[in-house]
Amino acid sequence: MVAELLRLRLQTIANTVRFGPRALLTAVVSVLLVLLASSAVSALAGGLRGAALDDVRALVVGAGSLILVGYFVLPFATVRPPWADPRRLAVLGASESTAAIGLAVGALVGLPALALVVLSPGYVRSWDQGPGIAAVAVLAAIVAGLTAFLLSLVASTLNAVMLTSRRSRQFLLAGGVVVALLVIPLVVDLVRTTWAGAARTGVVADALAWTPFGAALALPGHAAGGDTGRVVADAVVATLTLVGLWLAWRALVARSFVDRPEPDLSDDPTGLGWFEFVSATPAGAVAGRSLTYWMRDARYRMSLVIIPILPLLVVPLGIAGVSWHWLALVPVPLMCLIVGFLPHNDVAYDSTALWLHVATDTRGLADRIGRLAPPLLIGVPLVVVGSTVAVWAFGDWRALWSEVGISAALLLSGLGLSSVMSAAMPYATVRPHDDPFQQPQSNGSSAVVAQTVMIGGALVAAVPALYFAGRDLLGGDTAAGPWSAISGVAVGLIVLVVGVVVGSRVFARRAPELLAFTLRS
Repeated sequence: MVAELLRLRLQTIANTVRFGPRALLTAVVSVLLVLLASSAVSALAGGLRGAALDDVRALVVGAGSLILVGYFVLPFATVRPPWADPRRLAVLGASESTAAIGLAVGALVGLPALALVVLSPGYVRSWDQGPGIAAVAVLAAIVAGLTAFLLSLVASTLNAVMLTSRRSRQFLLAGGVVVALLVIPLVVDLVRTTWAGAARTGVVADALAWTPFGAALALPGHAAGGDTGRVVADAVVATLTLVGLWLAWRALVARSFVDRPEPDLSDDPTGLGWFEFVSATPAGAVAGRSLTYWMRDARYRMSLVIIPILPLLVVPLGIAGVSWHWLALVPVPLMCLIVGFLPHNDVAYDSTALWLHVATDTRGLADRIGRLAPPLLIGVPLVVVGSTVAVWAFGDWRALWSEVGISAALLLSGLGLSSVMSAAMPYATVRPHDDPFQQPQSNGSSAVVAQTVMIGGALVAAVPALYFAGRDLLGGDTAAGPWSAISGVAVGLIVLVVGVVVGSRVFARRAPELLAFTLRS
């Protein structure tokens, strides 16, 4: 059975490239992207060879733990059952043990496992502490890789087999986002303080070493430091993690082999959901529908999961030599830019549901205002809370004015431009219930133009806030700080209002064409 399942897995992969040149091109591009990204991260880790042990431990354990968190969180954003879904074998009479082993071996063949294989040499190379430590690093890489694989396997199966209610999915997704939001700022601050030589070096790395995500990764560092007690603790935590994940996988396989009872009716939502919290107006109805989509639609959930991971983009810059002191101010504006960018193709996400707006003769202004509810509910707290955390990591509260101004300008102007572009230049996107990673190809240049205008326009709108921020933080003009906040909020609000007005007129004029586009795309 195990050999047969492995053969079927290889046959499934081979079949994906037999449906024409487009499928083959997609497969080749996916493999190349995974190889390039993994090789880049592996090279960055290998570049730490020869650095101080505390620095290597902080960076490798911190970044590696976040990678393992990603392997556990990302499967909850998918809608398709995984290849290793054990329910497919429930009717074939296979034993639970054989099915668990066979499906796990088959699932090892894929892009996630390929990424782990490419990352491992860089991890091992980073521990330049002698041949004995290198052998420990190889063992740690194998254990950490198996942990990441089992985390992904358990998460994807749990998502497909157990989480059948909408409310369970929503709570679990919210929990994953909260965990990522809490972990990432800590690790970014850790890396900043490590390279700056601050007293907090290694604190977060040591804390992560006690968790299932960092125990195996921290093993070579503690062995190189001669800390026998922590080596034993790391080995125990890593072993218990592997055993626990395997038992969880076996339990999920056993659970899927029996008939499930009908879901409890009390688990289904009994109220109107988000519609209970919005006004009984056309704009309120659109807002309630948009909030519902952003919570339940996998395409939006995928974006919400990715946003907290964006701060990791500054890590390569810091390793390349950019000051961590200044990089602490980068993640929040970057996340605000992406939040403002998300609704720029909102009409295409509606698909055939757009006929409701056309059939009820919904005013363009109500449509544009209602669609702003989800990104504003996410973006406004992000500007306030995120800027506070970023400035705390920066170490100078004078920068709070500039951080708020730049973030607000990017968020508000982005939403204003999105209000125009989603009505003026929609392009083909993932259809409802399809895998959010399967982005269709767009004919023409609409996608490129829309995305370029969005990003470029938001950056241009933030120029006044950036100018005053530069005068304050680089030129020492303390009076320019408040002007950065004032100009950023003011310009952002102007672009938002103008964008909503223009977008409402474009939507009202092009409503029939937009409906025809959603029907054929």
